[in-house]
Amino acid sequence: MDNFKDNRPTRHKRTLLIIEDDELNREMLCVMLEENYRILQAENGREGLDILQKNYREISLIVLDVQMPEMNGYEFLEVVKGDELLKEVPVIVATGSSRYDEEERCLDLGASDFVKKPYNRHVVQCRISNIIKLRESASTLSEIEFDELTGLYTRQAFYHHADMMLRQNPDVEYRLVISDIENFHAVRNRYGKKVADEMLRKDVQIMLERQVEGAVCGRLSDDQLVTMTWDKRTFDSKTSDDFKVVEIEGPDGITCKLKFGVKNKLDHSIPVREHCQHALMALNIVKHRYGVFVAYFDKAMEERLERQKVIERSMEKALRDEQFLIYYQPKHDAKTGRLIGAEALIRWVHPQYGFMSPGEFIPIFEQSGFISEADLYAWKRTCHNIRRWTNRGLRVVPISVNCSRTGLLQGDFFSKWMEPVRMIQVPTEFLHLEVTESLFAENSDDLSRVLRLCRDNGIKIELDDFGTGYSSLSSLELLPLDTVKFDISFMKRLFYDKTARIMALSVQLAHSLNLQTVAEGIETEEQLEIIRRLGVDAVQGYYYSKPLCEEEFEEYLRKYK
Repeated sequence: MDNFKDNRPTRHKRTLLIIEDDELNREMLCVMLEENYRILQAENGREGLDILQKNYREISLIVLDVQMPEMNGYEFLEVVKGDELLKEVPVIVATGSSRYDEEERCLDLGASDFVKKPYNRHVVQCRISNIIKLRESASTLSEIEFDELTGLYTRQAFYHHADMMLRQNPDVEYRLVISDIENFHAVRNRYGKKVADEMLRKDVQIMLERQVEGAVCGRLSDDQLVTMTWDKRTFDSKTSDDFKVVEIEGPDGITCKLKFGVKNKLDHSIPVREHCQHALMALNIVKHRYGVFVAYFDKAMEERLERQKVIERSMEKALRDEQFLIYYQPKHDAKTGRLIGAEALIRWVHPQYGFMSPGEFIPIFEQSGFISEADLYAWKRTCHNIRRWTNRGLRVVPISVNCSRTGLLQGDFFSKWMEPVRMIQVPTEFLHLEVTESLFAENSDDLSRVLRLCRDNGIKIELDDFGTGYSSLSSLELLPLDTVKFDISFMKRLFYDKTARIMALSVQLAHSLNLQTVAEGIETEEQLEIIRRLGVDAVQGYYYSKPLCEEEFEEYLRKYK
């Protein structure tokens, strides 16, 4: 239906969208508001959504009924909430109900306020006026829609307009391209923001010169630009001239090359946000590869992405079903060979993929934050194992369990991790926490405070991957540590004189601070001999043992009793 209620000059009037299935209620609102506002009308949520998508720049506020046919108010709010541009338009819900659960649901979905039926003219006008003033004083839509530096769509606006293009042109084949300026952040760090911004503007100019009419372009992040185009000429070839070497000139004669991630033949049923993730996945393949400038999202990447989604969907169930196994890699005294400890390592026997490498699922756990739950599971399981081994009369050794930054920053970390220790009655002398130096790049004071609390309660702290970061020496000074573990990369270079001397000095420094030292990745007799000469206290690696399942490690304890 059409929808302009007021035909008088409207250039000074703000526009309202009224979505209401009851014609009488709709007319009443129009009479109340038409003197001060330009009115658009819709008789259901679906019609209202169509009007909003086409006119969101002009619409200052929406008055929305909840109970409507075809698409009700809740469904309308759900769709709008998922669109970065549409959700900026405030919504007042009109309702005849006084139920708090309905109001809570609407507020959760992004509604700004409520008006009750039957309408009070003064209340309706005041609430609409106040919300519009509040929204306009906070920001303008142009700030949300257009990037100030490049003039392109912002990321949110790009998603909106590209999604609209896919919906409105179901028979057109599109491709999506993300460009990235190689070494952009290094240039910005060295020459400053002004120079980096100028290089980005040159990238924008290059991109716009190469686009066909009708392309949608946006700024995805600092130095990444994105475009979606219907240009079909490149669909059938991966050797298109579109992606020949492109260079951007900078100061002092430096040049930065552009790298591209491309996804062809976009599925119109998938949100553009997901297509961008796919193109970024392709881009990451070539981002740091010399002489390679473009990568295409292909079947192999799609399968890898689907596998990642399966992992994400199944990890919580895996925890409930105890699909995770805890393996223990022994630590031995470097001089005597005596068993002195072990590190707990989590493994996963997936019902679909079988025994999975931790290198595959641990990064996914870290990205999602689930790693804190996995770490806690390994801790609890280790507590149970220590109690069982003690009850069987075995000589138990201290076990170190990895702890993520996500877990340490939880406010109830200490109580959660100490609960199984107390419940199962495990002596804290058998428990070590293992952390990595990279955890302390931010919030180091908070993290150190938590570790000191653990240490004060008898749990020793081990610093893993020592020597791989840029602040190792300051870590030794600031963190409450008992042990440092030299990264496996040291072992691979032990036969170089410079590496051995650096490690020897590091061992002396650690000992001067009353810290124990452990070397990871010991695989040969030659490596062990060098480690002994350097004064390292303990070793861990395949020379003595691979990681062992719980039953195998129990036998290992008996062997070294």
